Amino acid sequence: MKERNLWKHMALIGSQYAIFNDRGLIEGPASIKKKWPFLPKQFTRDIDAAAIAFSGPKFRWRHTWTKGTQAIIFEDGGIVSGPFRIPIPYDGLTDFNSTDPKAAPIQHLGVRGGSATVLFSKAFEVPTLPFYGEALLPKRFRSDLDDISLEIEKNVPKFSYYKGNERIIFDDRRVIELVNLDVKWPFLNAWRTGK
Repeated sequence: MKERNLWKHMALIGSQYAIFNDRGLIEGPASIKKKWPFLPKQFTRDIDAAAIAFSGPKFRWRHTWTKGTQAIIFEDGGIVSGPFRIPIPYDGLTDFNSTDPKAAPIQHLGVRGGSATVLFSKAFEVPTLPFYGEALLPKRFRSDLDDISLEIEKNVPKFSYYKGNERIIFDDRRVIELVNLDVKWPFLNAWRTGK
C-alpha cells in the first residue's frame, strides 16, 4: 500500500499483525483481537488472505480478509460487510483503488493454486486464469503463492508475488526485484520464525 509516496505493508501471522515499511516496524507485532475487537473470533487468527485499499480521505484503510470460504470487509472503526461466503478459499488476495470512473472504486484479485481471478468488485470469483507474467516468473512462483499484491504505477500493473521466504516484483516487461524476505526486512525475522 503506497501512502504519501511511502510503501507500507501489513503482515499477519497467527493471532498477530504488523505494519511496517522498508525502514522498520510502524506498528506491532500486536494482537489482531486487541486492534480490531469487533472482528468475529474466526477472523482473529490464521487468516488465509488479506488485502488493503484506501476507502476515503486521510488514507483510511479498508481491509478484505478471507478464511476458508468466508470473507469480511472492515475498517478500523468497524465491519463494513460480512462475514459472508465466498466460492473458494484464496491463497492470496490483493485490493487496489481503481482510477477508472466507470469501475468500482476498489477492485480485488485473488489467487489459488496456479490460477488467478479476473478483477472483481463484489461477487468473489473462482480463479481460472493463468498467473499474470507467467513467462517472466521462475517456476517456483507459478503456483501455490503465499500472497500477492498489485499496484498500478504510471498506468502499468506492477505485481508482487510472495512464496516462502521470497518476494518477486515485476511489471509487464521485466522482473524488478527478487529478494529474500529475511534480507529485505530483517526486523521481522524473529517474529516470522516464532523466536
